[in-house]
Amino acid sequence: MEINTLLMILFISIQSKNSMTSFNYFIIQSISSLMLIMFLIIKNYLFNNTLINIIIMMIFSMKLSMFPFFIWMPLINMKLNWILILFMSTTQKLIPMLILNSIFNFNNSNLNLIYWIYLTVMFSSMFSSIMSIKELNMKKILTYSSINHSSWMLFIMSIDQSMFYLYFFIYSISMMFFCLMMNKFNINKINQLTKINLFNHKFINIMLSMNTLILSALPPFLTFLIKLNSMKIILLNNHKLMIITFSILSVITLIFYMSIVIKMNFILLIKNKIWIMPLKLNNNFFSSILIMILTFNIMFLIYQFLI
Repeated sequence: MEINTLLMILFISIQSKNSMTSFNYFIIQSISSLMLIMFLIIKNYLFNNTLINIIIMMIFSMKLSMFPFFIWMPLINMKLNWILILFMSTTQKLIPMLILNSIFNFNNSNLNLIYWIYLTVMFSSMFSSIMSIKELNMKKILTYSSINHSSWMLFIMSIDQSMFYLYFFIYSISMMFFCLMMNKFNINKINQLTKINLFNHKFINIMLSMNTLILSALPPFLTFLIKLNSMKIILLNNHKLMIITFSILSVITLIFYMSIVIKMNFILLIKNKIWIMPLKLNNNFFSSILIMILTFNIMFLIYQFLI
């Protein structure tokens, strides 16, 4: 994990013109690593201490930029190119999650730690969704998306490790294509997504739209089925409040994903003069709310079918 961090600092130093970016990343990762080593030594003597376990969880939250330490990653990613953002969202999060799983072995973890994971997932998903709704910078939007997916990966890993690997693989492939296309067209603002339609890259536009829908976990994509299966396992354990909260948060996260899809297809919609009801599709909020309601209904119907 530390070798991986050092390589990332090297790449950031080479790419970024601002040396403070690599310095800030180094400070955050080094402090969290030192704290992790110290509390793992303490844990060796206080094996079943719940407070020590929660502190270690918070240290990993700091490494992964999850609640309550979700501020640093968007600020750093704004100064990076899309290739480094891809690594920050995928490889830099895989190793800490695997180490976290090996430390706690979630299948045999105590109930207090599981509840703390649920709270971390809920608040990370909630704040990343809220902060990205009015955001115009594409790098920050993708970073908030990464925080949201990291929280779900942590949640899925605590339930079924094989599902976690599948979810991470799908997410990594989708992010790879998305970041490479953003880098190719040099898109940094959400309003610049119209470049794809201006140059008549229809196939790329369709693929990017599909990738965004996969990242949003919209039915019937595989990411949605993985989340649904995870929720079903929680439901079998009678955590009904968690199910309601996770369902609402999943629907809320669709807002900024639908905003990206609408922006990418905005010019195409104007050319074809497509209208929904008496309102135009240029109303992003209305379109997002409409899709959210439809998605929530589909989720409810599938829940009823599974139960």
